[in-house]
Amino acid sequence: MRLTGKTLKRLTKGAVYFEENKGYFVPYRYSKEQIDYMARPEYDWGWRMYAGFTGGIRLEFKTDSENISFDYRASHSHERGNTVDLYINGVLTSIYKIEDRLKGKVEFTLPAGKKLVTLYLPGESKLEIKNFTLDGGYEAVKDKGQRVLVIGDSITQGAGPDFASASYLNSLQRKTGYTILDQGIGGYRFEAKDLMKVTGFEPDKIIAFLGTNYYECVDTYDYERAAFDFYKRLSEIYPNTKILAITPIFRTRDLDVERFSWCINKIKDACALYPNITVADGLDLMPNVAECLADGVHPNTYGSEMIAQNLFKFIKDNKL
Repeated sequence: MRLTGKTLKRLTKGAVYFEENKGYFVPYRYSKEQIDYMARPEYDWGWRMYAGFTGGIRLEFKTDSENISFDYRASHSHERGNTVDLYINGVLTSIYKIEDRLKGKVEFTLPAGKKLVTLYLPGESKLEIKNFTLDGGYEAVKDKGQRVLVIGDSITQGAGPDFASASYLNSLQRKTGYTILDQGIGGYRFEAKDLMKVTGFEPDKIIAFLGTNYYECVDTYDYERAAFDFYKRLSEIYPNTKILAITPIFRTRDLDVERFSWCINKIKDACALYPNITVADGLDLMPNVAECLADGVHPNTYGSEMIAQNLFKFIKDNKL
């Protein structure tokens, strides 16, 4: 049975806008309004490209099929995070590595009987799907849990771990059951002017995980003003929504401890002005050792899991 784009849309989690391009099904984490905004020449610093990456998007359904296959077209090849991951009943069972195969076919063999299938799409690439085929029936799975909008940079997008489903946000979703919209973009920083409500997604809570980008450029980038303006604008757009702000995690690349601490404190000062914002200190979410990092900035698979575990505990302890 070959599934149509309309059917795939029903099975997709973590996306709010969809296109079909020459027979390929294309899910997006950003609304059409946001994508159009990022298309403006004066805005696009590569963020529009990253906004097309499929980090945090997954296909989820119940099926008795014993095989899944689909053709794909990928935009990028990366060493880490550029995989399609298969989970059966919540357990990782297979990983397809895109590597340098920017066009190809994904095929998975499934166990007999009815089961819950979850397919995580790449965090470091845009993945378009065509000819999605099952040899059995399928059943859509309803969204459960609170709706959570997560605004962040490449760490939230999914950069760092060895496979897509290992990002801290995908791991957090599995632990909480939240309906998460991952709006992380590589290189993103505090940009109040870019904030807008997401069409088709009204969050019950918001997580903002920003601040590591441009901390080393405080002489040319007004970090303090940008942080204050960002959280002011975010609170104006969502005045009655609980917001969890996460300060930067430990890094080793270009680390100036004094300057890094100053930036963290400025974020805390900005958030303290708003009663609907709670702050989680990123330095408490992951062990502050180089072994938790893939490249000096992005958490590796272990570091991402530690962030997810500690963030889950923080949310539970603080009744968020």
